[in-house]
Amino acid sequence: MVKNFLLPLLVAVFLGTTMAMDLTGDWKADNGDTIYFRQVDSIVWYYGESVAENENWTSVGYGTLEDNTIKLNWTDVPKGNASLMGTVTLNVASDNELEVMDQTGGWAEKGTKLMKVSSGF
Repeated sequence: MVKNFLLPLLVAVFLGTTMAMDLTGDWKADNGDTIYFRQVDSIVWYYGESVAENENWTSVGYGTLEDNTIKLNWTDVPKGNASLMGTVTLNVASDNELEVMDQTGGWAEKGTKLMKVSSGF
């Protein structure tokens, strides 16, 4: 009888640990800024742009996903008027929620949340 319960448990644990999260998609920050992520295995690409009229920035970034942490290097590009660069560390709370844990260069305030609006492709 114990064997009958053990097999489904092992299958659930195995599938739960091997299924990767997919962060690819459109995201919105607390302030409404639009962020796009493309995840390929553990590599994460990023593109973002401001939506506020008094701000004009566009940035791109590249980094890695390890466990529940994304570490990105980012830089502003000439589409916007800003010329900043730095790093950002995001906590992956779920496939649909990210939170800024640390940053340099002015990417966003610590604690800023990003919510997935739609999945990619």
